[in-house]
Amino acid sequence: MTRQGWAERKVNTACNKFINTYPIKPWTHYAEQTLLAEHRRAVRVVKQEIEAVKNDQRTYRSEERCLILGSLETVLKALQRGRE
Repeated sequence: MTRQGWAERKVNTACNKFINTYPIKPWTHYAEQTLLAEHRRAVRVVKQEIEAVKNDQRTYRSEERCLILGSLETVLKALQRGRE
């Protein structure tokens, strides 16, 4: 996991690039889009990990696979909560 300020860092970087290009201040929309893109990426990464664990037949025993999949599903549900 990255440290706690990852979202702030992403927004600051995106806004600074946008402000230097367009000094009129519509950068809040750009910041929102940047955070949404990071959220979508997190959802994609978790879904890829779920598929990797499901397809891996050699690394995990049955009990381990169930525990890992349960944890990943919990994380995915937490990420998707409120997105409907």
